[in-house]
Parts: sequence; C-alpha cells; structure tokens
Amino acid sequence: MIRRQFGAIALAAATATILAACAREPVQPTIREVINQNASFSTLAQALDVAGVQALDETGPFTVFAPRNSAFAALPEGTVDTLLLPENRDQLTQILQLHVVPGTYTAADLVGRTSDLSTASGLNIIVDGFDGVNVGGVNVVQPDVQASNGIIHVVDGVILPPS
Repeated sequence: MIRRQFGAIALAAATATILAACAREPVQPTIREVINQNASFSTLAQALDVAGVQALDETGPFTVFAPRNSAFAALPEGTVDTLLLPENRDQLTQILQLHVVPGTYTAADLVGRTSDLSTASGLNIIVDGFDGVNVGGVNVVQPDVQASNGIIHVVDGVILPPS
C-alpha cells in the first residue's frame, strides 16, 4: 500500500517537473504591440498605421521616445489632422522616425550626460540627461518600458524636425 502511494506521488512529481520544464516563458510584446495595446498611445498607433511604419515590429533593438495622446493634443490645433492626410505621409514619417533610435538606450545610459543620438530619420537629436532626461526638447516622463525588440521612453511632447 505504501509502495503504491509512494509510486503515485513520485509519478505526480515527475509529471509536474516535466510540465514545468515544457512550459513556455511568457512572450514579451514588441514595441509596436505595447503601443497598440495602450490607450495612451492611440494617436501614435494611428500615426504609425497611416505612415506605414512597420520597423517597430522587427527585431531591433530600438529605443523609442513615444509621445502620449496628450503630447499630440498639445500641438497647434489641426496639426495632427493635417499630418494624417495621405499627401503628408512623408512629413509624418519623418516626424515619427525622429522618435526612433537604433539600439537600446536605458535611462541609466542617458542620465548625467549629453548624448547626440542618430535617429531612424537620419537626423540627430540631443539628449540632455542632467535634469531628468530631455530629448529633442521634450521630457521623458516614464522611462524604460521593456519590449522584446527594445525599450520605450514615454515623452510629454512630439519631437519636431528643425525648421
């Protein structure tokens, strides 16, 4: 009797160990999936769709300075609607690419120094890490949101190309 109980317990333990070993780790979402799943980024998600930007689904790694809806709302009235028009796709794409930097830069990499980062648009942006983190004239308000293909820093403004 004891032998049967021991055998049953041993079999259950072995089965549990095998199932645990076979269990998959949760898959971390891509940068694009994080943006699409967060209501605070609905304007950014719409802009990425209109511009046809697909790079944020790719392997990366990327650092994205992601403006919240409130950042887009702070632009002059009508700016977002104008940028979303098909004839302004190139301009929208350039603005969006200013928010993407190849490579991974955590807040710790940016704090306490001034950095000159090359963006996906080919233009450089200055990151001032001496009083918080300011990138291209906007502030990082939530750093280091992890994604499978890089990192997101939530910003309070939209980075615009130099005039």
